Amino acid sequence: MGRFLLKLRRKSVLKLKNHWEHYLGSRSRIVPIAMLIGVTAAVAAGILHELVAVIESAGKRLQNCNSIVANGIFLLLPFAGIIISYAIQRFIGGNRYAKSLSPLILALNRRKTNIPLKETFNHIISSAVSVGCGGSAGLEAPSVLTGAAIGANTAGFFGIDRRQKLLMIGCGAAAAISAIFQSPIGGVLFALEVLLPEFSVAALIPMLISSAVAMVVSRAFFHHEQILFVINPEWRLDAIPFYFLCGIFCALVGVFVIKSVYRTTGWLKKLLPTPWRRLFAGGTILCMILGLFPVLRGQGYFFITRLYDGNIQEIITSSPLWQDMPLPLAITAITAAAILLKAAVSALTVESGGDGGIFAPAMFIGAFTGFAFARLINLTGLVTLQEENFVVIGMCGVFSAVLRAPLTGVFLIAEVTYSYILLVPLMIVSSLAHAVARFFEPHSVYRKALAEADLLSDDRDQAMLRTLSVRVCLSQDYTALAPELNMKELRKVIENTPPYDLFPVLDSNGILQGIVYLDKITPVLFDPKFAESMLVFDLMSSVRHHLDEDDDLARAVNILESSHLEQLPVKNRNGRFMGFVSANDIFKIYRGIVREADSF
Repeated sequence: MGRFLLKLRRKSVLKLKNHWEHYLGSRSRIVPIAMLIGVTAAVAAGILHELVAVIESAGKRLQNCNSIVANGIFLLLPFAGIIISYAIQRFIGGNRYAKSLSPLILALNRRKTNIPLKETFNHIISSAVSVGCGGSAGLEAPSVLTGAAIGANTAGFFGIDRRQKLLMIGCGAAAAISAIFQSPIGGVLFALEVLLPEFSVAALIPMLISSAVAMVVSRAFFHHEQILFVINPEWRLDAIPFYFLCGIFCALVGVFVIKSVYRTTGWLKKLLPTPWRRLFAGGTILCMILGLFPVLRGQGYFFITRLYDGNIQEIITSSPLWQDMPLPLAITAITAAAILLKAAVSALTVESGGDGGIFAPAMFIGAFTGFAFARLINLTGLVTLQEENFVVIGMCGVFSAVLRAPLTGVFLIAEVTYSYILLVPLMIVSSLAHAVARFFEPHSVYRKALAEADLLSDDRDQAMLRTLSVRVCLSQDYTALAPELNMKELRKVIENTPPYDLFPVLDSNGILQGIVYLDKITPVLFDPKFAESMLVFDLMSSVRHHLDEDDDLARAVNILESSHLEQLPVKNRNGRFMGFVSANDIFKIYRGIVREADSF
């Protein structure tokens, strides 16, 4: 298949590309390629939807059977889904299989646009099995990863340059969100806020086209409608203060979600260091929790709809262990589990071997958060709030706090639930939740681990410099000195070389022993009494700071600033000296990066 595509590309595609650029210009091809990406991403999302629906339907038939064996199999389905999903990841995806958007965000931040072709389908199969069998996760992250891979490989197939390839990855991600949620504007805003925050408004045009095409294809060929179509009553002015309070409450819950996911992941890797231990121990714990609280199974959209309709009894009925409890106790227990356990269970699903994302869990937690807030206020008797409205705005508040994407939160929830009448409350809750959550936790759920590992920074200059290795401005214009040279021999070397300010001192294996700074040795260099008695070894300065060949320019700048040096030596993986990196060369590279970023 790969050979066929390469042959087709050489014979037809590149020839067509050259003709197109000659007559219509290079930029004109972006729009049709964006449309093609939209169609392909919509088909991928449609296939994922259908696979999940088929697997969930089989699970419901087992659940409806009155057989003990069938019910036992139903309880163990999430475990089976994790095992199958893990096998797919290992045999198709390989050891570098990514189940989170964090690696994609890091790669895009560093301008890395090559995504393997297998990423266009392996997430679909893996997440469909994992979520369809009852795993507590969403389909959005796998869809975005699939859409990004479709965008990258389509751009590569048509010979698009790196800058526009980044845009095509954004088109694929936006189209995936649009097809999954029926939210074309939300998809575009997500791509701009989360994946490609440095892109300008001009990037909206191909993303909008790709996202709109994806939604049209999704509805036309797969008959996908709104996931959570609801009819909201008009919001009331007397509820405005409570929207502000709800925004703060959602922010605190969002911070809890981020920390819960982060700590659950850390504990699992610490207590169960091998994948197989996490698979069996995590899968067993997952089945026990889902058996106790079935409301946590799958994506949870069914329960969000029942919550909005006020059909609490059906939610309780779906949990056999709680349906015989007093109604207030059952509601409290299930709501608390939905808010406090959903994030941890989602992390458990993914880290044990399953596949999925945090989108749907964040919306699920937000719905129950909004419901709990409104119900508690109503119980005080001070005022009567519209609980169905707070279910919707709670989804928006927690989503914005967890993903740090306030515009995406507003429009995504408005489009998913068709709640455009609630735009003002959604804007209040989203902005407040984002601001308060940022105060307590500066990073989103995707960026927290990267930031704490010092791989990602919100500083624009640092982010730009981290996109390049020190190899791009490595200078090999130097004259190496041997440690055993005396001053007389050193003078001859200096006279026959360009005017360098410093010289590396290397042994016979090319290992850096020290550095000779010309300004420091000048008094001794021309003193006749030291001509043969003083050696380079005696005058060289020790190397206190150096760079490795895999270091990025951000680290180089930090060391240069802290050490007050103008140049730093660079070593390879074997410790051999490679050359120098200077502050002037880094500044020239930085100016080029700024011009490139501004051109986006």
